[in-house]
Amino acid sequence: MQAKKHFGQNFITDKNLINKIINCLDEDSDLIIEIGPGMGALTGELVNKFKKVIAIEIDKDLEPILREKFNVPNFELVIGDVLEKDFKSLIDFSKYNKIQIISNIPYYITSPIMFKVFEDSKIFSKAVFMVQKEVAQRICANVGEKSYNNLSITSQFYSKPKYEFTVGKQMFKPVPAVDSAIISLDFKDSHISEISNPEKFVSFVRQIFNNRRKTILNNLSSTIGDKPKSQSILNELNIKLTHRPENLSLDDLMRIYKNLK
Repeated sequence: MQAKKHFGQNFITDKNLINKIINCLDEDSDLIIEIGPGMGALTGELVNKFKKVIAIEIDKDLEPILREKFNVPNFELVIGDVLEKDFKSLIDFSKYNKIQIISNIPYYITSPIMFKVFEDSKIFSKAVFMVQKEVAQRICANVGEKSYNNLSITSQFYSKPKYEFTVGKQMFKPVPAVDSAIISLDFKDSHISEISNPEKFVSFVRQIFNNRRKTILNNLSSTIGDKPKSQSILNELNIKLTHRPENLSLDDLMRIYKNLK
């Protein structure tokens, strides 16, 4: 089976690496959702280890291979684009207490899949993703670090992100241009209950990071269209007007957003 570039397919075959990835999941899960099982390298170990596995695969050519390989009661295959699927329609919540999600995410759709999972994060207890190393560094970056941006804030808002380990590009077939990394997102440590409309807050964070070179005063003023009000809010919260977005923690941005309300 040849990997298809338009699906961003890169297959992993090293069993030690596969086990290392799966060990990042919590062992007591009732259900694992796997996005993009490919040839089933991860899937085989998931099926052996967990009570139930639902795999979502976009490549129809892989359907007969996966169905033949995993003709077992605890495996279910869904063919289609995960971005067009509703997780809630795939899952009977009455059957499962703890649901985790895992994927070797194709580089070209990393952000759409991440944000889809974030929006439905209440469904999941944890996610384990393989992403481009540079993206993993951004997701897990802390305030003041070079890689810190709106994706870092969003990840911290929805979860507790952790950079697990780096995966060299030579571990894949075909070999990609860059290294990858495994990250985990623990959704049990979430801040979404503190904000009435999480999606609006995420949109607000994106706007604040629109121009990293601008000060927080100028970015906030551009976002709400009111410089005196922006200055008043920042002064009230003891946030320096000259700070740039990368100097602000998740807590800072949440306080600003709540104050706007």
